[in-house]
Amino acid sequence: MALFNYIGVNFAGEKIKGKIEANSLENVIQKLRSEHLNILDIFEVKKGSNNVQINSKELELFTRQLSSLISSRIPIVKSLDILTKQTEKKSFKEIIFSIQKSIKAGNSLADSFANYPKVFSNLFINMVNVGEFSGNLDSMLERLADHIESYNSLVKKVKSAMMYPIGIMCVAGMVLLVIFTFVIPGFQKIFVDLGGKLPLPTQLLINLSEFLRSYFLYIFGAIGLMIFGIKKYFATPNGGIVGEKIKRKIPVMGDLYSKMVLARFTKTLAILVKSGVSILNALEIAGKTSGSFLLENVIKDAKEDVAGGKKLADTLASSGFFPLMAVNMIGVGEEGGDLGGMLEKIAELYNKDVDILTSGLLSLLEPAIIVFMGVVIGGIVISLFLPIMKMHELVH
Repeated sequence: MALFNYIGVNFAGEKIKGKIEANSLENVIQKLRSEHLNILDIFEVKKGSNNVQINSKELELFTRQLSSLISSRIPIVKSLDILTKQTEKKSFKEIIFSIQKSIKAGNSLADSFANYPKVFSNLFINMVNVGEFSGNLDSMLERLADHIESYNSLVKKVKSAMMYPIGIMCVAGMVLLVIFTFVIPGFQKIFVDLGGKLPLPTQLLINLSEFLRSYFLYIFGAIGLMIFGIKKYFATPNGGIVGEKIKRKIPVMGDLYSKMVLARFTKTLAILVKSGVSILNALEIAGKTSGSFLLENVIKDAKEDVAGGKKLADTLASSGFFPLMAVNMIGVGEEGGDLGGMLEKIAELYNKDVDILTSGLLSLLEPAIIVFMGVVIGGIVISLFLPIMKMHELVH
């Protein structure tokens, strides 16, 4: 069974759009004609294409290029045709081509993007929708591209800062693996030949080496299953909340995570508010795209309060999730009629805090990891050489 999008006109002259599953295009045509529809267009949605994921760098480039083409007064269909030819990734090329066909069939650009929720977020679709209705699609796309670039830059800074300590840990892990797999068994043979009772630290080390070598595959498999299970659990709403609470309690890391979430939320909300999206819709979209289950729940309650006439700053203050500084700045923005501008300033402040915390975390992690690995490897070396230092006791 294949999935087809169709557009037709009924007897009343109303345009009808929809989706239908069928074995072939002929079956779709027969079914639609049996419903007395005058068919305008039909196209197949390729299996799995709406589940394709595109990395944020490709999405940023696509958005910026589309904005440039539209601002140059090139029609959307022609702009998409140009981008289809320029795009190298086959899966993304197919998506752009499908969007182009959807627009030719009479759908809006926002509706066409909505067919691919794994690629285009609610934020993206809503801003495109606002841009189409306001006639400022090119500027909306440019804002979206800037937002994606800003978020990519933030994530890249954190990842770059973590590369060095992660690299050290990986190298240290490989060193330990070599020691337990090859070095300790070699010493064990020497100790057996010498005979005698081994010191407790040395015996424990040998027992651990034998255990790891005997059950390596089982241990590796168990760790893999455990990681998979934890990731699956943390992907659920309840598990996500538990995971976030744990993250927020970790020294330095918790503060870094919290400020990254707040920076993303305030930046997204600022863009939506400044683009003319209603505050209730903007809150819902920003909450869902924040990447935080805790914040999403806070925003659901805030949305109800704002709908009831309460000020956004007041409801966020009562949540306990937002720092006092952010709440006060939002309050000033509401009073001054420049909520979007104030939210942007908050996002900038948190982005700077993330930079400072990232540098501070790196300066703490580097010596901590080196000391930890020095103690571990040093302890192993001492345990291995204890019997050699007591050689006369082993011989007797």
